[in-house]
Amino acid sequence: MKENITKNIWIINQYLTTPELNGNGYRHSYLADIFQDNNYDVTLITSSFSHVPHKDIKINGLFKILNSNIRTILIKGNRFKKSKGLQRILSWFIFTFLLFFLPKSKLPKPDFIIVSSMSIFPVLNVVFYFKRKYPNVKFIFETRDIWPLTIIELGGYSKNNLFVKLLAWIEKLGYEKADHNVSVLINADKHIKSVLNHDNFKFSWISNGYNISKDNDAEEISGYLESKIPKNKFIIGYAGTLGKANAMEYMVEAIQGLNENVCLMILGSGNEKEALKKLDMSDKIIFLDKVPKSQVLPFLKKCDLLYLGWHDSKIYNFGISAQKIFEYMYAGRPILMSGDFEDNPISKANCGFVISAENINEINKAVVEILKLNKILLDELGTNGKNYLMANFTYNLLAKKYINNVFNKL
Repeated sequence: MKENITKNIWIINQYLTTPELNGNGYRHSYLADIFQDNNYDVTLITSSFSHVPHKDIKINGLFKILNSNIRTILIKGNRFKKSKGLQRILSWFIFTFLLFFLPKSKLPKPDFIIVSSMSIFPVLNVVFYFKRKYPNVKFIFETRDIWPLTIIELGGYSKNNLFVKLLAWIEKLGYEKADHNVSVLINADKHIKSVLNHDNFKFSWISNGYNISKDNDAEEISGYLESKIPKNKFIIGYAGTLGKANAMEYMVEAIQGLNENVCLMILGSGNEKEALKKLDMSDKIIFLDKVPKSQVLPFLKKCDLLYLGWHDSKIYNFGISAQKIFEYMYAGRPILMSGDFEDNPISKANCGFVISAENINEINKAVVEILKLNKILLDELGTNGKNYLMANFTYNLLAKKYINNVFNKL
């Protein structure tokens, strides 16, 4: 235990991971590191299994406490392969049920409990148990994906679906009972207001970002990636999950109509990868196998243009905060984004090109116009993105924002 601990924090997220768990760190492990540097004691509470990001830690019994850099409690989770289906939903119920039996005697009493989606089921644990056991604890509800709106808008589920109604009830309960609402989405407060029908709640926008101290530049690109990158071609790169929400099919189809000097390189895995391969009727696309996270940045730097796409959905007007946005910015390369949503970071940073979502012709035309631009201008756009990131979205800045705007005001 560190000396001069000011407060104890529990962070509950079924899908969080750390370098100790699967070799990668993400939002909560980065924030936790910096919280601890500022004399907070942090306990991460997660499942032993998650599909994205992937972790599958074998544990004996129902719980395992890892006393490494950050105290981490693993709750035994069921394994599943598909992101859609009953097995994933079952995993939410299992995690939530076992969370009631957490080995609390082995943990410091929390001053703050952060429940971060997804899943939002642990709101039930906090509201109906932890806040009663620890009357002085402050509950922070952190929204990353807005559920159930996400599955209504992108999954085609009806508002009248019983499971959707259950999620909507839990969501509203979380917003109502939270001492502070936090979201990675810049305009999520508008959604919260629409759910509660009032604006009498505390809200802070604390985006995802990039962790400079952990995501250090690798010295050189791997031989595998180097051998796959074509010479003397304009390289459009994508790195990230290949799921339905990523809308990569529009770029895959758009690239077919471009000249042979353009190559699309897709680095990542996901449920849609095989379907995307079947759409490719040209020799302009290279699908790359998954590589260690340390190799993503060297790959991105080798590209001339980086691409990300979204579906045409009003849900994104509440904000976008995908991790790849910040990885792209740090790489210092210009970005083409298919999804013209308000308050998007690409436009704010002036680091690329924004077009409408789900539009093959616009993607095609945008790439043709970008090919006419000189390298100096493209490099300037890339530099704009990196500078904007460094001024606004490093995890050191975001953690300090959490401390000053949330913890210090509760």
